[in-house]
Amino acid sequence: MEKSADSKQAVELKGTRDQIYSQISGNKDSEAFFLKTKPNVMMFVVLLNETKIKDLYISEGIYRTIPQKVMKSLKKSVNLVVKKCRRGRPHKYSEEEIRRILQESGSNDEKMKKLGMPRRTFFYWKRKLGFSKKRKRK
Repeated sequence: MEKSADSKQAVELKGTRDQIYSQISGNKDSEAFFLKTKPNVMMFVVLLNETKIKDLYISEGIYRTIPQKVMKSLKKSVNLVVKKCRRGRPHKYSEEEIRRILQESGSNDEKMKKLGMPRRTFFYWKRKLGFSKKRKRK
């Protein structure tokens, strides 16, 4: 379960269709749901008929896959909130901190020790943030 912006508990709906339908039937008194799997129309019908849904949270990617007609009719009865979600593992190092240290003077070894990161990761970030100098070949 995940905390929503309104400090209510939002039930996460993810997995196979059967798992989602069992989650819906197990949480009939819930008012907030967070949809993490691409839905079909039947899923919306079950959500509206079998639960006391008031808030539906959807990621941007899933929102783009749902037809606009379905979204318009859904917005009439449910408060629809599109959330910005990041996929994948979070960054281990802060981009702001890396930028700050790369702008300081000193050798690469000193900067790597300050950041506490491996050499390969250091040069990856240095190149990604545009601090590396490209040499021209003759």
